[in-house]
Amino acid sequence: PATRADIIEKLFSSFYMERNGKEIVPTSKGIQLIGLVPSELKSPELTAKWEQQLSEISKGREDRQRFIQGIRSYATQLVSEVSGSGRTYRHDNMTRAKCPECGKFLLQVKGKRGEMLVCQDRECGYRQGISVQSNARCPQCHKKMKLQGEGEQKIFTCACGYREKLSAFTKRKEQEGSKGSYNKREVNHYLQKQQKDAPLNTALADALAKLNLPK
Repeated sequence: PATRADIIEKLFSSFYMERNGKEIVPTSKGIQLIGLVPSELKSPELTAKWEQQLSEISKGREDRQRFIQGIRSYATQLVSEVSGSGRTYRHDNMTRAKCPECGKFLLQVKGKRGEMLVCQDRECGYRQGISVQSNARCPQCHKKMKLQGEGEQKIFTCACGYREKLSAFTKRKEQEGSKGSYNKREVNHYLQKQQKDAPLNTALADALAKLNLPK
């Protein structure tokens, strides 16, 4: 399970898959990658074969160095085949915004917690957040809203069309708090959950932390 979790996290951070509501779906980049690699690399039989060899190594029936050398040779062969196939990867999410670090056009991608702009040059590594999926609920449809923008221009948006500036949201929560809609225990529980589950989503936590609530 731990290894599987690391793989899933890597697929998200490399933008091979993204969230679509409650579902996890492959991105265009992920779909193109599957089309580029040889069919045998996508087969579970290959993984089963390697697992069997590793089991034999642990029992002393297989030579460790021979296995490693075989993997290296196979990887070299795969890279050579893909490079010589003539097939290329094409970005379909390229924007007209340029990277402030290297000048190349930025790509718009969906990360695990929101949307961002990233440089197409992996060695550059520049990233800029566009929006973050928050835990703040829309007062109209009660779905989770996105927080986007910078500084005083930060605004919550919902799929139903509702929009509310962060400043207005904070003021509304202060008014609701003064009417006894919240208590100290509930807010503290929320803040602890925010720090544990969503460290990037601090807007609502910051707003609630400023409220003068009854104990």
